Amino acid sequence: MKIIHTADWHIGKILHKQELYEDISLFFDWLESYIITEKADVLLVAGDIFDLANPSNRDTKLYFNFLRRLSKTGVQTIITGGNHDSVSLLHASAGLLKELNITVIGGVPDDFDQQLVPIYDAGGQLCCVVLAVPFLRDRDLRLSVSADEAIEKSQIIPIAIKQHYDRLVSNARAQYGEAPLIAMGHLFMQGSLISDSEREIHVGNLMGLDGKMLSSDIAYMALGHIHKPQRIDKQDHIRYSGSPIYLDFSEAGYEKLVIQVEINNNKWDIKPIKLPKFRQLLRLKGNIVEISAILAQYANEYALPTFVELDIVEEQMHISAIHDMQELESSQSTNFKVIKSRIAFDNQTQTNRAVEYKEIIENLTPHQIFDIRLSHELLDEKAIEEVKIAYNQILESLQD
Repeated sequence: MKIIHTADWHIGKILHKQELYEDISLFFDWLESYIITEKADVLLVAGDIFDLANPSNRDTKLYFNFLRRLSKTGVQTIITGGNHDSVSLLHASAGLLKELNITVIGGVPDDFDQQLVPIYDAGGQLCCVVLAVPFLRDRDLRLSVSADEAIEKSQIIPIAIKQHYDRLVSNARAQYGEAPLIAMGHLFMQGSLISDSEREIHVGNLMGLDGKMLSSDIAYMALGHIHKPQRIDKQDHIRYSGSPIYLDFSEAGYEKLVIQVEINNNKWDIKPIKLPKFRQLLRLKGNIVEISAILAQYANEYALPTFVELDIVEEQMHISAIHDMQELESSQSTNFKVIKSRIAFDNQTQTNRAVEYKEIIENLTPHQIFDIRLSHELLDEKAIEEVKIAYNQILESLQD
């Protein structure tokens, strides 16, 4: 039995006004080819299928066309919803997709045990059971924990998540005996390393789930939500696959992966599979002359044009430098495209310093804007954490 674990596709993602449609399309081409070549049996997609709760018609068409292609490969696909996804949108097509051997769990179903998905081999033998757990929203977590079980609000989340998984493990054991269990999850694990691209609903280590809280019956934990591929607590069986495409310049320094899990005679082989790189994200820092020279000689080796972020630093404040930066931004090249830039001057006054730190409001996420506003309040850490929880719950209620 060969299983492929991926997550955080973020179909429809826009990076500084640049659509990443071609990036995710090339990944889909690669994934389909890999599944066919490797004869993979199961594909797990652990949340954040879309970047927005209301994706465009083009993005939903891309999604459904790819699922149609997957159905022709023979792979059994299991998709769970993430915090970016609309539960109702994913659930709307779940019944039809079931006929194509595709299971979609957008949110916690009314029938709790629908999250248990048995996996059989070609001979009809039960190989494992997948705990297809979607992103657990506040209303799901409140149902799991009574008020007297947690003193701090921040403690409720990990306790409720643990109880959700424990209940599924118990039900799986009752229905399927000692079959190996693979759990899916779209959540924040303590100790995970994040990039700037995560628009987290559950933030802070206090609200993260400790890997030690997971049932020892779970043989592999297929995680989504964090975009950097990684193991948790150096344990091979608890992994984030990470996003398959680069969603932010902060991700430029690490490779993109899917995780392959192979079960053979009760032996588990878990290994990362490096994805081909379709686009380079390049950060350049220096003065106008230095950066212009680098760009003039830049040769792109990837399928898509490189996206460039400029951090220009000049000694003296002068209008010509700003003009030169604007020319770089508008320069045409088949090799690269400058999509973000800022300029600072070493001798600038406090008034001029706004030139360096000014951010275009449309490039900031709601969480970033809220954090900026919150930084001006005189609150202790506990109060800040509780205000963030309340704010996250409000954003979450707007997802559908």
